[in-house]
Amino acid sequence: MTEKVAEKVTVNDEKVAEKVIETEQKVTEKVIEKHQKVIEKLIEKAAQQGDRLTENRISILRLMMDDPYISKAELSKYVGISENSISRNIEVMRGKYLRRVGPDKGGFWEIIEE
Repeated sequence: MTEKVAEKVTVNDEKVAEKVIETEQKVTEKVIEKHQKVIEKLIEKAAQQGDRLTENRISILRLMMDDPYISKAELSKYVGISENSISRNIEVMRGKYLRRVGPDKGGFWEIIEE
């Protein structure tokens, strides 16, 4: 009798695990889709304002959407440009496409979608 209960529990655990994985995949797809739409809106907004979002700036924005608490050092590592270049790109985009919320340490980046 105990073996049958253990077997049912194992089967149920497997079903739950499959459902969790399936749900995580759907959520990830939706997040990626939403981020892509935001990037497209920002590129359109830049074009309307006579600006141009370079590949580096788009990469910075994507990384900030994925992790609003990302540091300039991490951005530099992922984008493949110096921290000074990251800072210059951020300054160009600050106020138009992104803003810093909170202090330098402990604050986070917010993408301006409007």
